[in-house]
Amino acid sequence: MHASTHSLGYDASIQVQPGPARTMSDPTVSTPSIEVDAQLAQADAIHDDEPQRALELLRGLDVATLPVGRLPRLSFLLDHVLGEKFDLWTEALDGQRRLVARAGLYVTPVIFRHAAVAAQISGDSHLARTWTQALAASSDAPVAKARALVTLGAVAFSVSRHGAEAAGRLTLQALQPLAALHAMPGPGLDASFGAVTNNLASELLERPLPQLAQPDLRTALQLTAQHAQRFWYRAGTWLHRERAHYLSAMTANALGDGTQGAAQARAGIALLDEHDAAANEDVDRAFLELEQAMGLRLSGQPGRADARARALALAARFGDAFLDRWFADRAARNEALARHYGR
Repeated sequence: MHASTHSLGYDASIQVQPGPARTMSDPTVSTPSIEVDAQLAQADAIHDDEPQRALELLRGLDVATLPVGRLPRLSFLLDHVLGEKFDLWTEALDGQRRLVARAGLYVTPVIFRHAAVAAQISGDSHLARTWTQALAASSDAPVAKARALVTLGAVAFSVSRHGAEAAGRLTLQALQPLAALHAMPGPGLDASFGAVTNNLASELLERPLPQLAQPDLRTALQLTAQHAQRFWYRAGTWLHRERAHYLSAMTANALGDGTQGAAQARAGIALLDEHDAAANEDVDRAFLELEQAMGLRLSGQPGRADARARALALAARFGDAFLDRWFADRAARNEALARHYGR
């Protein structure tokens, strides 16, 4: 999970890639493949905490010996580490060229998407167009829909380098085609739109608190979370929908709308009550209860103490240092938000 956003599900470091993808068998994995796979796994594990080291590991990868099943993950890391973190988009694009060539018949829509994003940001219009068309064809989706996804992905990978007003404006521009997409028949790329809008909203959520007053950023954040929820209701499982409610709860609370924040958290909890009798998703439940408590606090409604107590009780059973830190960070962010809104 993204170390700064703490959004359940699809943020950049997880980069869940649901949707159409081929399931061809991987060729025989050799010892060099195992070694390079371990190198990729190490880069993946540290890319947020130690980006410079991750960059060095990615630069040292022999893509020719990497198992094809790991290529989609590498395609994300090229954009996320080389491009987003270090602004090395020309180098990221060069890596995507080699990766697409290595994938051959095993190329997936995920690879085409990240490759097209790198080409678009790098200014290579020919490759951006070629890979966007390939993304559409491999996903059984209109080219216009694939183009909108690539543009949105390009904003998601570059928005962190902009101030609040520019980030909000760029996001709003990229969101403009999406309203019409919800009415298009067929689910092609809908899950990818859900993932990308989730990641973008998660990035905007963690802006410094004073930036949350910027009108364009506020509107962009609200609309991005709404689109994520709509796409996941079109193309996702109940778990995707539950996590979309969590994102919407965090968004509403970040914008000071505690009534909506509590309502979205309750909707997510209701899905867990309906589908998670085995309590396999109690981590999600803990974070949803935390956001419900926050929403009740912001709106002055009763029940805040009970919701927070339930969240703390669930979190006490995590038994995982990463989850403990994640929960503590989220709680601290909510405390800062409460002070920001005078609650």
